Amino acid sequence: GGYLMASLNREEKEHQVIRALCMILFWIVLRISLLVTGVLAIVQWVLAWFDDDPNPQLATFCRRLALYQKQLLDYLTFISNDKPFPFRDWPDDPQSEFDEAA
Repeated sequence: GGYLMASLNREEKEHQVIRALCMILFWIVLRISLLVTGVLAIVQWVLAWFDDDPNPQLATFCRRLALYQKQLLDYLTFISNDKPFPFRDWPDDPQSEFDEAA
Protein backbone atom coordinates (compact mmCIF):
# COMPACT_ATOMS: atom_id res chain seq x y z
CA GLY A 1 0.00 0.00 0.00
CA GLY A 2 2.73 2.49 0.96
CA TYR A 3 4.74 1.84 -2.20
CA LEU A 4 1.68 2.40 -4.40
CA MET A 5 0.88 5.68 -2.63
CA ALA A 6 4.49 6.86 -2.92
CA SER A 7 4.48 5.94 -6.62
CA LEU A 8 1.21 7.84 -7.22
CA ASN A 9 2.49 10.80 -5.25
CA ARG A 10 5.69 10.89 -7.35
CA GLU A 11 3.67 10.66 -10.58
CA GLU A 12 1.40 13.47 -9.39
CA LYS A 13 4.41 15.64 -8.56
CA GLU A 14 5.93 14.92 -11.98
CA HIS A 15 2.61 15.88 -13.58
CA GLN A 16 2.57 19.15 -11.61
CA VAL A 17 6.15 19.98 -12.67
CA ILE A 18 5.28 19.33 -16.32
CA ARG A 19 2.16 21.48 -15.95
CA ALA A 20 4.21 24.30 -14.38
CA LEU A 21 6.67 24.20 -17.29
CA CYS A 22 3.78 24.25 -19.78
CA MET A 23 2.20 27.15 -17.91
CA ILE A 24 5.41 29.18 -18.16
CA LEU A 25 5.66 28.43 -21.87
CA PHE A 26 2.00 29.29 -22.51
CA TRP A 27 2.27 32.49 -20.45
CA ILE A 28 5.15 33.60 -22.72
CA VAL A 29 3.09 32.65 -25.81
CA LEU A 30 0.14 34.67 -24.42
CA ARG A 31 2.34 37.74 -23.89
CA ILE A 32 3.66 37.48 -27.46
CA SER A 33 0.13 36.99 -28.82
CA LEU A 34 -1.01 40.16 -27.03
CA LEU A 35 1.81 42.12 -28.70
CA VAL A 36 0.72 40.66 -32.05
CA THR A 37 -2.85 41.71 -31.27
CA GLY A 38 -1.72 45.29 -30.70
CA VAL A 39 0.18 45.36 -33.99
CA LEU A 40 -2.78 43.86 -35.85
CA ALA A 41 -5.14 46.42 -34.31
CA ILE A 42 -2.94 49.23 -35.64
CA VAL A 43 -2.71 47.57 -39.06
CA GLN A 44 -6.49 47.10 -39.13
CA TRP A 45 -6.99 50.77 -38.21
CA VAL A 46 -4.65 51.91 -41.00
CA LEU A 47 -6.42 49.66 -43.52
CA ALA A 48 -9.82 50.94 -42.38
CA TRP A 49 -8.57 54.54 -42.66
CA PHE A 50 -7.76 54.06 -46.35
CA ASP A 51 -10.47 51.57 -47.34
CA ASP A 52 -13.31 52.77 -45.07
CA ASP A 53 -13.76 49.14 -43.96
CA PRO A 54 -11.67 46.76 -41.88
CA ASN A 55 -9.99 43.90 -43.73
CA PRO A 56 -12.28 40.83 -43.39
CA GLN A 57 -9.43 38.28 -43.60
CA LEU A 58 -7.51 40.10 -40.89
CA ALA A 59 -10.69 40.33 -38.78
CA THR A 60 -11.17 36.56 -39.13
CA PHE A 61 -7.58 35.91 -38.04
CA CYS A 62 -8.01 38.28 -35.09
CA ARG A 63 -11.17 36.45 -33.95
CA ARG A 64 -9.30 33.14 -34.10
CA LEU A 65 -6.35 34.67 -32.23
CA ALA A 66 -8.75 35.89 -29.53
CA LEU A 67 -10.19 32.36 -29.22
CA TYR A 68 -6.64 31.02 -28.89
CA GLN A 69 -5.89 33.58 -26.18
CA LYS A 70 -9.01 32.40 -24.33
CA GLN A 71 -7.74 28.80 -24.55
CA LEU A 72 -4.39 29.97 -23.15
CA LEU A 73 -6.08 31.80 -20.28
CA ASP A 74 -8.35 28.83 -19.54
CA TYR A 75 -5.31 26.55 -19.26
CA LEU A 76 -3.28 29.03 -17.20
CA THR A 77 -6.12 29.56 -14.71
CA PHE A 78 -7.00 25.84 -14.42
CA ILE A 79 -10.43 26.36 -16.02
CA SER A 80 -9.32 23.71 -18.52
CA ASN A 81 -6.68 20.99 -18.46
CA ASP A 82 -6.61 20.89 -22.27
CA LYS A 83 -3.34 22.29 -23.56
CA PRO A 84 -3.87 24.84 -26.35
CA PHE A 85 -2.27 24.85 -29.81
CA PRO A 86 0.10 23.19 -30.79
CA PHE A 87 -1.24 20.37 -28.59
CA ARG A 88 -4.63 20.70 -30.28
CA ASP A 89 -5.94 22.33 -33.45
CA TRP A 90 -5.83 26.09 -33.96
CA PRO A 91 -9.29 27.44 -33.06
CA ASP A 92 -11.91 27.72 -35.78
CA ASP A 93 -13.80 30.96 -36.27
CA PRO A 94 -17.48 30.35 -35.49
CA GLN A 95 -18.32 33.80 -36.90
CA SER A 96 -17.14 32.81 -40.42
CA GLU A 97 -19.34 29.71 -40.31
CA PHE A 98 -22.25 31.96 -39.35
CA ASP A 99 -21.41 34.36 -42.22
CA GLU A 100 -21.34 31.48 -44.73
CA ALA A 101 -24.72 30.19 -43.53
CA ALA A 102 -26.32 33.62 -43.93
